[in-house]
Amino acid sequence: MSLDSASKAIFGRRLPNFNIADHWGLGLQLLMVSAPMGMVVGAAIAGYDWIVNTLIWERLSEHLSPGVLCLMPVVAMMLTYAIVALGRVVYTSMADEVVRAYHSPKHGLDYRRAGAKLAASVATMGFGGSAGMEGASKWLGAVIGGAVQSLINRVGRLKLLHAREEVTMLAGAAAGISAIFRAPLTGAIMGIESPYKHDLAHEALLHGLVAAATSYVTFTALGTATPYFPIKVSYVLNWRDLLVCIPLGLTAGLASHLFLGLLSRIKAATKDSSRPKWLHYLVGGIVLSFLAGLTYVTTGEPLTLQAGLPVARRLLYGNYPLLVCLVIFVTKLIATAVTFGCGGVGGLFVPSATIGAALGAMFDVLFPTSQPGLYTMVGVAAFTGASYNSLLFAAVFVAEATGSPAMVVPGLIASCIAFVTSAGVSNSSHQRHHR
Repeated sequence: MSLDSASKAIFGRRLPNFNIADHWGLGLQLLMVSAPMGMVVGAAIAGYDWIVNTLIWERLSEHLSPGVLCLMPVVAMMLTYAIVALGRVVYTSMADEVVRAYHSPKHGLDYRRAGAKLAASVATMGFGGSAGMEGASKWLGAVIGGAVQSLINRVGRLKLLHAREEVTMLAGAAAGISAIFRAPLTGAIMGIESPYKHDLAHEALLHGLVAAATSYVTFTALGTATPYFPIKVSYVLNWRDLLVCIPLGLTAGLASHLFLGLLSRIKAATKDSSRPKWLHYLVGGIVLSFLAGLTYVTTGEPLTLQAGLPVARRLLYGNYPLLVCLVIFVTKLIATAVTFGCGGVGGLFVPSATIGAALGAMFDVLFPTSQPGLYTMVGVAAFTGASYNSLLFAAVFVAEATGSPAMVVPGLIASCIAFVTSAGVSNSSHQRHHR
């Protein structure tokens, strides 16, 4: 019996456009390209994370006093400038370059300068710039995925494994996010959601899911499987908590406008300036050191250094009073805008999450709940969702990062309101509205 006859006998009609060769080809691509590529990305991200956070930053933190650590951003920005200049890196954005390469495959990723760009990100983050690992992880995964698919496409005997390079590139990006966040579903969703404001790159979904899964397994085998924001309780839903998510989402949307507006102004000022580039990096480093010193003097900790993950975790656990939460919110927002506006290389998501956590922590203080840290995590979803013009991955992230599935609902409510309030403003200049 033929396949058409079998389908007619079972379903009462022939299955439309069913090509078993295409399905075999897809299966082979997932098994022989996406899965092993995800493993390579997971191992690469584990090594990259170790270099930035263990080899450099932890050693600096152990051997230097907090006062001296406050001076490290000057070193970070000047080292970044030297690497960017010597490596002739033209486009310092990492996550946005992936979006640009997806929409404009002819331009693609700049593989020749990948090493210099990666080293620049290590300098920015390893020495205290307000940048996160996720941008570099997404970019590094995309570079590996794109390079692997480009190589396969050149080999005629591997025709069954041939695919669009930009699809495998997005799968690699998903693998990178999955590894660094220890959140495979977040990685897969972020990979297909980031190219568009109101759409999805659905053709990369299966590839991204498989790559994200193998990347996660590899990273946790080499590093840690601890959730990004470990909590001791599992959140439950109630109407009062959900109602407070509405003003929190509105505030986060307005705050993202402020943040992205400041970032845009600083970028425009440095781009249009006739002064030498090194001066922009130096001024940026001095401002970052000043902000770190300011928080050290006022709170006893240099709270604006690096991406801010330890600070966000302490905010989640309710370790700071209202005034300190406000100080973190303002100084971290300015520090992140200055880092990227003056040429820093890295990711915006984790610093944005720290800003959102500070905003949410203020709501935790103002509207006490029986579920400590609830609004802190909702603030993370709302602010990052507004900044990235995203509805899905921000809400899924807080659920995976805390290990509490119930967080999806308040996260979605707040991120939806923040998304609408942000009115389409995004930190990605190459993000499109629709396919």
